[in-house]
Amino acid sequence: MPQAILHLDTESTWRGGENQLRLLLEHAPSKDWLWHVAAPPASEVIRRLSSLVQTVAVPMRGLALLTAAWKLAAYVRRNKIVLIDCQSSRAHNLGLLIKLLVPSCRLVVHRRVDYPPGRGWIHRKKYLSSRIDAFVCISEAIAQVLKDYGVPETRLHIVRSAVDPKPFEQLKAQDWRAHWRSEWNIGATVPIIGNVAYLTEQKDHATLLKALGRLKQEGIAFFCYIAGDGPLAPSLKALAQELNLGPDKLRFLGVRRDVPELLAATDIFALSSQDEGLGTSLLDATHSSCALVATAAGGIPEIVEAEVSGLLVPVGDATTFADQLRRVLLDPSLRQRLVAGARKRAIERFSLEAMVEGNLKLYTRLLSPSRTSE
Repeated sequence: MPQAILHLDTESTWRGGENQLRLLLEHAPSKDWLWHVAAPPASEVIRRLSSLVQTVAVPMRGLALLTAAWKLAAYVRRNKIVLIDCQSSRAHNLGLLIKLLVPSCRLVVHRRVDYPPGRGWIHRKKYLSSRIDAFVCISEAIAQVLKDYGVPETRLHIVRSAVDPKPFEQLKAQDWRAHWRSEWNIGATVPIIGNVAYLTEQKDHATLLKALGRLKQEGIAFFCYIAGDGPLAPSLKALAQELNLGPDKLRFLGVRRDVPELLAATDIFALSSQDEGLGTSLLDATHSSCALVATAAGGIPEIVEAEVSGLLVPVGDATTFADQLRRVLLDPSLRQRLVAGARKRAIERFSLEAMVEGNLKLYTRLLSPSRTSE
């Protein structure tokens, strides 16, 4: 008999967590599970997943969270939901409210960020609540943060995020290199640096831009694109102007739907985040045969093993970022070695199959007769 699972997502946009949920729903065996997803009415989750699974659109902002809990508790009873999986921090709040109304339902919380929860009593009650049966941590770094916070280790389960390699591996890199070089008017031998990330403080594009400014001053050949948008777009474009990074060296591409095609033409993927739960964009880049240069933030070192699967940089250190970029720009053999190391690590530790299996194993264990009788 299939088990009914309800996923809660309170976000209106589509980011890494929502994509992980999609991959899980697409690749889990449907004969064993009945999937339900609750999200805000105008959200990307409702738009993209309604054709895949049963969805329920419920307002979840502000005081509407209380009404949502009441409605979803009734939905849980009506559809015989046995487990709720919370996909975001606000979903965590909503899940706790629903469990107050339906105590028999198992409660799982996905944690995707590597910064510690707040120290106030409300945060402590939220994260240390005995109503939470398990936290799914997408990296060892996140698990350690929650352990240090006081969450019992028995409730912490590491299930690393993954990406589907097929959209990246099916592209012909040579064709896309020619396409984008023509589009951007850059030479056939100029190495391409890529970055795909929201333009927010967390991603710290300023450090990357300052590193690029140093490389330009040294006369090193490169071209960089930044795909993404966000609140810092105006200030970052102004900084690029100050650093004299014109369109021959740097282009802001905005939000793109052709990221696999961009990565197919990319030699080096550079990520300068201040904090990062894991950094699945690095996995996308790995499957596109990019060399990785990234900051040692959060879970990134679990993907980027220094000098083996990429090069690591201290957070906020533009000088060292420039030094590491210089190395891979000037040494094609180093690039090839790092690409091979990254692909090996991605296959061994971050496969799509392992992500799906890890989540399903946890659900199965929590729903075993010995647990459900507790």
